[in-house]
Amino acid sequence: MGNKSVSGVVLRETHVRARRRRVVLFVLMNLAYLIVIACLSMAILHEKKAISSFSYLEPMIDEYRTKEKIYEILRNKGYSLGQGFDIVNAIVRRSRELELPLSLIMAVIHQESEFYPNARSDKGAQGLMQIMPLKWDEYVVKLKLEVDRRAMTDPFLNITVGCQILKDLYDGYRYIRDDKARMAKALTDYNNGENAKAPNLKYAVQVSQRQEEYQRILQGSRDH
Repeated sequence: MGNKSVSGVVLRETHVRARRRRVVLFVLMNLAYLIVIACLSMAILHEKKAISSFSYLEPMIDEYRTKEKIYEILRNKGYSLGQGFDIVNAIVRRSRELELPLSLIMAVIHQESEFYPNARSDKGAQGLMQIMPLKWDEYVVKLKLEVDRRAMTDPFLNITVGCQILKDLYDGYRYIRDDKARMAKALTDYNNGENAKAPNLKYAVQVSQRQEEYQRILQGSRDH
């Protein structure tokens, strides 16, 4: 752990304030998204040539559609708007920063915790991405998060750390040329820990299958 630690009360209040700001921002962005869609619809109805003038907005529209699809999945799992926003924001942000597929991150979360933020294994792993306490301590220092173990079940922070662990494992196998084999090795290590004596070799296959399912769902959100 680092030298700094944040009390449970301060940590909780900080996260609540940050969450409120993110929720307000999300609502405003969705209003903007709806306005853009309305404008596009009007342009299509009145003049097809006008569509090209909105081409620069397509990436933003695609992102909001993807976020909407992820929210739909989380709502079906019982998450509130605030809780769902934390998870979606973390998944999309880390996917972009670390160049990890959205579908992969969602598949790992599903396999590890079935999207239950307070999940805890019999070995002590915690949170959505089931991070072990010692590994959490290591990455809290590495990412300069300045939080303690009480933040392990915070969805946003758990995904932030979990994705970084997975990315580092993947980067550690650069000598494996086949991308699928390389990710399979990283996933096996993620589940079992590096140099495990009896690794769960089925884990990577199960995550891969989940990833394909989520990829179909997310791809459908861009085909509308």
